[in-house]
Amino acid sequence: MNMPALHAQPAWFGTVMGTGATSTLLFIAYHQLEWQPLLWISIGLLWAATLLAFALWPKYFRRLSQRSALADEIADPAHGAMLATFPAGVLVLANAWGNAGQVSIPSNIALIIGGVLAVIGAVIALGYSALWASVISRVEVPLAKINGGWLIPVIMNLLVPLALLPLIAELPDQARMLIAVGFMFMGIGVLLFVAVFTLLIVRIATQGSLPGPLVPSLWIPLAPAGVFGIAIVRLFQEGAVVGLFSDELVVIAEVVALMAIGFGLWWAIFAAIDLHRARKVGGIPFHLGWWGMVFPVVALATSITLMDQIFEFPTLIAIVAVSVGFGVWLFVSVKTLAAVAAERKRAASRH
Repeated sequence: MNMPALHAQPAWFGTVMGTGATSTLLFIAYHQLEWQPLLWISIGLLWAATLLAFALWPKYFRRLSQRSALADEIADPAHGAMLATFPAGVLVLANAWGNAGQVSIPSNIALIIGGVLAVIGAVIALGYSALWASVISRVEVPLAKINGGWLIPVIMNLLVPLALLPLIAELPDQARMLIAVGFMFMGIGVLLFVAVFTLLIVRIATQGSLPGPLVPSLWIPLAPAGVFGIAIVRLFQEGAVVGLFSDELVVIAEVVALMAIGFGLWWAIFAAIDLHRARKVGGIPFHLGWWGMVFPVVALATSITLMDQIFEFPTLIAIVAVSVGFGVWLFVSVKTLAAVAAERKRAASRH
């Protein structure tokens, strides 16, 4: 598998996704564990994710001036789906501003920022998911080239309800409409996830393990397991507040979220076994696709922490979940910084 140079890889906004999601994880954990440093780190990561987004967005908009090259990149079964990290990162950032953002700057300004990002992210997510599906359906893709990255363009629609949640909580007069929009995007994400996930299962069952560079993409199914659980519980909770749903439906949503967590934990064990196999066989060269492990793990950890609050699990469960999520983010962040430094050193030596 040929990887583009580090600066040209399409998954750069995965750093925004992972960092923004880790900010939200620590913010939720702060309310659960009441440990002040979690709040400080959460705010710091929010601003880091925002600065990353400002620095990286030109990498994506420059592609619009090269339509032919962009069309080829979208049609590439290994890399085209990674462009979806851009709208997904915008949506994760919208949710983060609605959480940690409200304690770092005046809450009304944070909500405006989150609302603008939510609208921009939702529009691009809807458009790009349909465009990617249309392009990839016109290309003859061998089954062996299907990978977990294909899930990103479809499951990023699940992030729209999360991006809307802070607005739903603060705008009760608009809550019913926003909840309806959230469920519509959830329908897109869930149903298309089932379709693409089935393709991934068939690919693994008939073609064997993924090549080393693509093994990190095997962790992506953890993302919908975590995001779906958070979204369905929070949407039903907010719906109950405005009289849209009964308390009984909220309980059912919480049970469904637990089922999603169960799937996520099973898949994490499966993915970990395959990751160990790949490392023993030939190793996994670092590339930005490694961030495909960060957001899914953090999303599942966030869902577990939320369920810990609802069902009053032992505090140790939340501590372990937060530690694993933050640890994965830290590990991949260090690897990314090392890779950037190495590429700059090579570039300087050539000149």
